[in-house]
Parts: sequence; C-alpha cells; structure tokens
Amino acid sequence: MPEFYGSVAGADAYHSARANAAWAGSDEAKQAALIRASAYIDGKYQQQNSCGRWESMFSGVKTGGRAQELQWPRTGATDNEGAAIPPDEVPAEIERATYEAALRELVNPGSLSPDYVAAEAIKRQKVDVLEIEYQATATTDGGVPTRPVLTVVDELVAPLLRSNRLCGVAVFVV
Repeated sequence: MPEFYGSVAGADAYHSARANAAWAGSDEAKQAALIRASAYIDGKYQQQNSCGRWESMFSGVKTGGRAQELQWPRTGATDNEGAAIPPDEVPAEIERATYEAALRELVNPGSLSPDYVAAEAIKRQKVDVLEIEYQATATTDGGVPTRPVLTVVDELVAPLLRSNRLCGVAVFVV
C-alpha cells in the first residue's frame, strides 16, 4: 500500500493547472510533502464521539483493516449523497485535498501539524484591569504554533464526511 494519496505526477498536473508556482523542487521533496499531507488528511478527519472513542469521519472501514496504513480505500464508504465509493478506490476529493495540503507542506515543512505547548500560549497576562496578550501564530517569529485552517482542503473533503453517529443506549421520551 502506498504511503500517500495520489502521485507526484498527479500533484504536478494539479498544481500546473492552477498555476501554483510554489509547487517546485525535487521529486523527493514533493513525495515527502505528499506523505506529510496524507498524514494530515487522515488525522484531521478523526473525531471523538460522545462515548469518548476516536473514529474516522469517513464512512465505511479501511479495506485492508489495521494493516492498511492510510484511511483510504474504504469498504462500505459512501459520499454524503449516498453514492457508493468502490472499496478499492481513493476518491478524487482525497487526492485533490492531499495536493493542496502538500503544497503548504512543501513551502513550509511541518506547518500542518506543529507542536503545541499550552503553557507557552499566553505571552503576557495582567490580573488587575484584566489584560491578556497572546503569542503570534507564526513560528518564524518565536510564537507558539497553531494548526492552520485550510478551508480549501475542508471544502474538497466535505462531500466524503459522514454525519455524527450516536453511540450507546438512547432513550427517547415522547
């Protein structure tokens, strides 16, 4: 199984069509960016359900089970309109989202999943006459990194996300 979604050639074509000049460099650097972007996609679309268990926000289950490194392909997956996604297919939406995330990773490696230390988030705090100053969001100026919101990635993946499931016993009172 591959370590990332899509291909370097696919990403080259995608970014060329969009005139993304920042998608440049060696194939090795691009592949590394695709690996980090794929990990970001898989991690970002996990959620903790109301029972406290972490689960994928994608429908279905990994086709290869636990031995499968990435979240896709999935068996029993559907899009948000109910159309079935073949169990051997990685949806085009996932590949395009990966290409978008990989562009950010190629330009600024590690930017999609920066380390965060909560104790370093507040730069200054004044108690009397309440004043709080937060760190800058960019890591280049010494600020505490925060995970970016990539709207384009969220919009590309949105058709594949399932609605929240209820878990456990439910009691409905009429």
